[in-house]
Amino acid sequence: MITELTDALRKAKFAEATAKAERLRLEELIEKQFTKPDGGEGSHTDEEVKITWKINRTVDTTKMQAAWDSLGKNAQSAFRWKAEVDLTHLRALKDLDSAAYAQAAEFITSKPAKPSIELLKD
Repeated sequence: MITELTDALRKAKFAEATAKAERLRLEELIEKQFTKPDGGEGSHTDEEVKITWKINRTVDTTKMQAAWDSLGKNAQSAFRWKAEVDLTHLRALKDLDSAAYAQAAEFITSKPAKPSIELLKD
């Protein structure tokens, strides 16, 4: 039973990868039919397609943290902060400092993640 399921999963992953490659190829061909807006951002809409060009922006967090106090309020307002759990430190807190763990745990919601399935043989 598991052999049949893993074989089917392998075939499905291959079909998915093939379909994704074809979709990306077609999207590239469609995009080449239009001129990208000045500045790299904007959109084009006609009867059959809407194309949106965007620019991804990233932050050098280490550099930002080092310079944060020297930035003016207006410059600081250009950034949002999203807290993330440092699982290694959280687990250590649980064993080493239960009071600190309890404080941190008040702000954390835990829920099951999707299981990861890795095919070991090709």
